[in-house]
Amino acid sequence: MYRVGIDVGGTFTDCVAVDEVTGAVTTCKVPTTSHDQSEGFLAGIAALGIPMAEISLVLHGCTVGLNAVLTRTGATIGVITTEGFRDVLAMGRGQRPSGDQFNPRWQRAFGDAREPFCPRWLRRTVPGRIDRTGREVVALDEEALADEVRFLVGRGVEAILVCFLNAYADDKHERRAASIAAELAEVPVWTSTGVHPCFKEYPRFSTAVVNTYVGPPVQRYLDRAERRLAEAGYTGPLMVMQSNGGVLPVGTARERPAYTLQSGPTGGVTGAHRGGQRLGAPDLITLDIGGTSADCAVVVGGEPVVTTELEIEHDVIIALPAMAVHSIGAGGGSLAWVDRRGALRVGPRSAGADPGPACYGRGGTEPTVTDALAVLGILDPARFMGGTSTFDTDAARAAFAPITRATDLSTESAARAVLDIATAAMVEAAREVSVYNGIDPRRFGLYVYGSAGPVFGARIGRALGSESVVVPPQPGELSAYGLALADLRMDVGEPVVRALGALVPDELEAAYTRLRDDAARTLGRTQRSAAAAPEAGYGERDISYTRWLDGRYQGQTWETNGVPVPERPLDDAAIDELRTNFDATHRRTWGYAVPRADVKATMARVTATVELGTPDAPAPVVVDGIGAPRSARVHLDGRWQEVPVLARDGLAAGAGVEGPALIVQPTATTVLEAGDVMTVDGTGHMIITWGRA
Repeated sequence: MYRVGIDVGGTFTDCVAVDEVTGAVTTCKVPTTSHDQSEGFLAGIAALGIPMAEISLVLHGCTVGLNAVLTRTGATIGVITTEGFRDVLAMGRGQRPSGDQFNPRWQRAFGDAREPFCPRWLRRTVPGRIDRTGREVVALDEEALADEVRFLVGRGVEAILVCFLNAYADDKHERRAASIAAELAEVPVWTSTGVHPCFKEYPRFSTAVVNTYVGPPVQRYLDRAERRLAEAGYTGPLMVMQSNGGVLPVGTARERPAYTLQSGPTGGVTGAHRGGQRLGAPDLITLDIGGTSADCAVVVGGEPVVTTELEIEHDVIIALPAMAVHSIGAGGGSLAWVDRRGALRVGPRSAGADPGPACYGRGGTEPTVTDALAVLGILDPARFMGGTSTFDTDAARAAFAPITRATDLSTESAARAVLDIATAAMVEAAREVSVYNGIDPRRFGLYVYGSAGPVFGARIGRALGSESVVVPPQPGELSAYGLALADLRMDVGEPVVRALGALVPDELEAAYTRLRDDAARTLGRTQRSAAAAPEAGYGERDISYTRWLDGRYQGQTWETNGVPVPERPLDDAAIDELRTNFDATHRRTWGYAVPRADVKATMARVTATVELGTPDAPAPVVVDGIGAPRSARVHLDGRWQEVPVLARDGLAAGAGVEGPALIVQPTATTVLEAGDVMTVDGTGHMIITWGRA
């Protein structure tokens, strides 16, 4: 039986099957079908060549929600909120973007991509008020509410959000409003507390609005994917990756679409985390370079860094547990162009899957990063996709003609400049998650993957100052492999806005019991595999729970998240231990602690996890007879030169290669420049360092 991981990228859909007994890995790539990603989803499974009867579990990274946010192509939604508060979404946090902090002319634009997800005329208000203690100040006007629901239905909204002020303290108004809306409207209805009951007004509003905005397209996509799987004969569960690094059944993901926004990049971080465990490398900077983006994250002390407030773009806040992934629009499909000032630019626009880079022979005419690699001989028809796909180097050179005319550069110099610009952007992205957060990259390995990751890895590692660069055995499909490695995980939270010293231990214990029971109910309804009955879920013996608390020193406006809570019945001694844990977590996060200051608790959280037990991949098998190097004419170090080309399948554990050289496999090429030294680890990872060993 096999577990199948499927990651949909901007250009290719990556598929990985993992043997549940041996851990053996089978991979493939198929073009992403941007008009309907579920078509490529099924095409990838078919390309693996594994009968549906032998697939026990399908785990999927869904990019539909994130794409809808970035391109503003989500649903038409209506919002019902407290009278006087409909402009919360437009005002945001009242802060400028980080790049415009000192720009006195910056204005919030209302005609561009930063426009609120719901226009003002579809944000309706009703009388009714709960105060911050949960006391009803003004009764909910149900007649006015019904009128506003009818108004929204008449304007053709596809989903409705109910988000009231102070609902975190008592959500009875939200629940009643949602009940009325559901009776009057045949569209999905969400409440802000049902999405996530955090007590901060704008993060709760932003999270709930994004959830509602992406909900209909995510639900439609998941319905199509599940239906196509069933029509193909699959009888097992479909799991969807969340932003927090765990998977949930498709039914739960439908109810919580905002939890899937970063599911694509998260799969890669999960794969890198497992790779670091196998290598004994607990500290990694991960870098996934695909067709449309480069995604960076950090693994510290053997655990990926997780945030509870992810900013997708300026003032688009997702206040949910998520791996701290920073993404930029730089990848193999990123378009190169010359702006009006004559400066060469790369990205963020991408050629995508259709038509793709010019060298793919699908009608693309604009130059991309991949075309630059073709011009320089790093990629060629014999090496690209194992020689099985169309690859037109002449078309790549022709695509650079407008740039060479505008800049007076040769084709090779223009291509090299494109790679230099892309590299600089990726180095800066890696610094964003490391140096700018107090992490010294000289103590960290740079774990590179995605089909373009090994091409740039050594260059980025040198510029960043990393101690080494690590290339996994299947870099082009690592995100899909990470999906197959993921465990079931559910994060739930409940506001507890009170001074820590005033918290009654029994009340806090009761909150954790409610959260634990909530997670257990969901996981108890989760089908285990294709061989299990649909109603056979996971019980208490299968689930492990971890308790957390978020809080702040009195006077602070920001939270310290992930404070460990003692795993025993809470009493006064446990609260004292919790206070000690808060100071330690604050010191680790912010660099200092104030033990004499009062602490205000804000959120109780529980993480419920079921380990699915996917085995590690065995050491790669070395193919005899293909280890002898060939040579290729490649433009490196400013000149054309003959460099060795080695097949990765022919390199045994302990093998070493000195640059300049190319190490090729069907879906990735690793570039070693002069001074680079590569050694193959026993797990099949390639470790690149600088200078002679």
